[in-house]
Amino acid sequence: MGPLPIVAWIVRCSGFLALAGLVGGFVVDLLVLLPSPPRGGEGRVSGRGGEGMAVPRRRLRRLRVVCTAILLLVTLAELWLRAATMSGGGLAAAPPAIPAVLTRTHFGAVWTARAASLVVLLLLSRASAPIVRALGACVALGVALTVSLTGHASDWGDLSVTAGLDWIHVVAATSWTGGLFVLVAVVVREARDWPPSRLADTMRRFSRLAGWCLLAVLLSGTYAAWVQVGDVGALRRTVYGRVLLVKLLLVAGVVCCGALNRYTVLPRLGGGGAPGLLERLLWRGPTTPSGAAQASPCAVPSRLGAYLTREALLALLVFGCTAILTESTPARHAHHLGADSPMGAHAGHAIAGEPASPLAGPAVSR
Repeated sequence: MGPLPIVAWIVRCSGFLALAGLVGGFVVDLLVLLPSPPRGGEGRVSGRGGEGMAVPRRRLRRLRVVCTAILLLVTLAELWLRAATMSGGGLAAAPPAIPAVLTRTHFGAVWTARAASLVVLLLLSRASAPIVRALGACVALGVALTVSLTGHASDWGDLSVTAGLDWIHVVAATSWTGGLFVLVAVVVREARDWPPSRLADTMRRFSRLAGWCLLAVLLSGTYAAWVQVGDVGALRRTVYGRVLLVKLLLVAGVVCCGALNRYTVLPRLGGGGAPGLLERLLWRGPTTPSGAAQASPCAVPSRLGAYLTREALLALLVFGCTAILTESTPARHAHHLGADSPMGAHAGHAIAGEPASPLAGPAVSR
């Protein structure tokens, strides 16, 4: 493997992480955190947490700005890499090819739309008004769409079922895992000053959201695996298939950590009614007469943060595998390139549906 595929993997992985932070930041802000109380109404009753949701929302705005800026840098790097691939002369030969990439390729059209969207997001990400935040979230979803329109799923066209399901997959995955990153980085440390009922309500909102996102990821991911792999044997024979298996194991680990968090830690926060069957099976500690688990109010946020951190670390590894898959030849093409075609062998993967550029040397079509 040469230096270009390694650089491409780093750029792609950084882009996925920044997109997850951006989408997750909007999702947690709009769908998970409770509405901010009237100005001055909560500060008199909640001590050091008197600002209520103002502090985490302010930090979320800063996080979205940082993630948008990183995505802009990644977008510029992807243009450079695409030009280097099409010119066939490496990174040093990329600049002369950039105008042709922007004006004569599908990738260039999508790249222009993504860059413009990110500039708009820089203006919207710091806004505090709910309507402007909702508009920013819509623009972020558009940025996520450009990921699907420049990846393997766009082989069937921009308006195909495959591209649409891949977009759903990207949105669900970044909402779920990005929400995890945001909760670890922003929310949990603030939660030590919150009333237990507020923390419980916030985490249950995220748990329900994560459940729906998981369902969307599983359904869309199953379809994508069927389309891109072709047959079960390719999981073992190809680099793409083996990396996909590792990714699936990591996703299973994230799901297990999330289930333990949902059914062993959240019940200790109280406020959720009588524990359900899974809570009673998984948690065997002492309970109050009403059936709620007893736990130190100070210990629960720390335990919650530890579980969320484990989930987030596993999610980081999932993104690493996803970046490798994005830069690898799908297993369905293994019979064209050989069973163990390395990452980066599929030179034109991000310019779906286009003939090889006259700027480039011989390229393998998907």
